[in-house]
Amino acid sequence: MGPRSCMVRLFRWLKNRIKALDLFFNYVEFCGRHWQEVLGGPFLLFLAWNVWFYVGNPPSWVNWTAILFALLIAGYYAWRVDHIRLMPRLGVGDISTVYTSTGLPNQKRRYVQVLLKCETEGPIKNCRGQLLRISKRIKHPDVHDGRWETTHINETLDLLWSFVDEPTITLEHGAPRRLNIFFVENTSRNMVTWSKIQVRLASAPLDHFKFDVRIAGDECKPEYISVEVAIGDQWNDLSDLRLGKN
Repeated sequence: MGPRSCMVRLFRWLKNRIKALDLFFNYVEFCGRHWQEVLGGPFLLFLAWNVWFYVGNPPSWVNWTAILFALLIAGYYAWRVDHIRLMPRLGVGDISTVYTSTGLPNQKRRYVQVLLKCETEGPIKNCRGQLLRISKRIKHPDVHDGRWETTHINETLDLLWSFVDEPTITLEHGAPRRLNIFFVENTSRNMVTWSKIQVRLASAPLDHFKFDVRIAGDECKPEYISVEVAIGDQWNDLSDLRLGKN
């Protein structure tokens, strides 16, 4: 390889390194916004080394190790802030109901839904909601609020998303979605799970039910929630709707 080829390769290498600095001012801006995280990590190490440097005479390898380690820790804290921003994390919003038609004459439905959000900027892939069980409150004279007894719906069912009618979706930041839990209709006194295999549960006025739901997605911590509902006299009377976390 001649001198000219070496110079060309060196020039290309320098050009690529300079091109890689196109985001340098963005990095400076980032450090300005997160200076506490960037400086907080190596601060104690720098303080200990600084005291030793002035009161003693540390060897040169200690000085270089301290400087390099401080740079490593500072880079880690800067990376950590950005990494957390992109880590998928589920958020649970409010509970709501919506009326829909079914395409059949004089048949209406009322759905119970839970709003789910992606709390960070990294999308949640394969986001899904699973109904674990439905429990019914059993009144007991010695217990003020009664106790929960599991119904025949005690196996995991994959719930479907509103407007999508699929068990899994990609949940994007800033674009929340509603997960259908169950529906009631004016043609019966049944509650029906909104899943590919729809399971019916008979209800009567003054009944009180609890739906335990698991929400999960790829690379994020699952959330466990419960939806409580009291049944009224009318088919669409769903009172005392409450959303809790298990």
